[in-house]
Amino acid sequence: KNNFKLRLSSERNINRVYKFDFNNHKGQSLYIRDNLGFRIAKNSINPKDIDIVFSGGSTTNQKFLNYDETIVGILDDKIKKYKFVNSGIDGMSIIGHINSFDFWYNKIENFNPSYFIFYIGVNDQFLFSENKKDRNVDKLTEASKKAKVREYLESNSFFYKQFRILKSTLYLKFGFNKGVNQVNKKTVVYHERDNDEFISYDNFSNKDIDVKKKEFYESLLEKLTNRVTEKKSKIIYLTQISGNGMNNNLFLIASTIMKHCEKFQLICFNLAKEANLNYDDFYDGLHLNRDGSKKASNYIYNKLDKIFYN
Repeated sequence: KNNFKLRLSSERNINRVYKFDFNNHKGQSLYIRDNLGFRIAKNSINPKDIDIVFSGGSTTNQKFLNYDETIVGILDDKIKKYKFVNSGIDGMSIIGHINSFDFWYNKIENFNPSYFIFYIGVNDQFLFSENKKDRNVDKLTEASKKAKVREYLESNSFFYKQFRILKSTLYLKFGFNKGVNQVNKKTVVYHERDNDEFISYDNFSNKDIDVKKKEFYESLLEKLTNRVTEKKSKIIYLTQISGNGMNNNLFLIASTIMKHCEKFQLICFNLAKEANLNYDDFYDGLHLNRDGSKKASNYIYNKLDKIFYN
């Protein structure tokens, strides 16, 4: 039972094994999401026990890493004082994070986290396109009526959930291939790149800021910050760099986030600049591999440690 109706159906009650083969990222991962839509290690967490919600797109979700290899999993293990959950959803932009309060977080009973951490940027740069369309992922729903009904039935079925668990178990224990999702460059959206084209934050030179884009993004940040404040929680922003390094839109987003935090006296970590992520820390144009995930989580941990324990 839940209060989501037709929202969030494709992000709940998932138990799936991914087997992947990228240039510098190979192996398998167990991907589990609970009835509330959070990515978890194994067992669901009582909403009243959740202290920190770590949100973002696929760069937060990290479904091609085991939970304990993800940024959230590593932080959850290191920071014993607070309980984390991963609410990353592939493709979601800041508009989806704003909508998540009405369609997701506020639908969960006894859910009052102390902090929301938003690791955002790479999906938001597409909001600046003149041809941008409303994205279903940002409305936490499916594209067609047929898909809405299918996903709703699957995510709310006790028997279908047990079937998903059985498939994963058969593969993990007995190597039965019907329980694994084979992933490679041809089966997912894979962003090709060139090592010579990677541009670090400090080496990025074209820093002309488009005023209209900046004002548009500032308005979205204010809406998101207000939604967190309405829930009587604190907000922390993290900037992003891609597997190709920085570009005009990513730099605009990162700089606007930092100025937003300065203006409203919020906590921001300029990960894009300070975490020293490089080409080898990504397996494609967006996503961190195991080494990159560990590097990013260590950077965030050192920042959070000073806030939580000092």
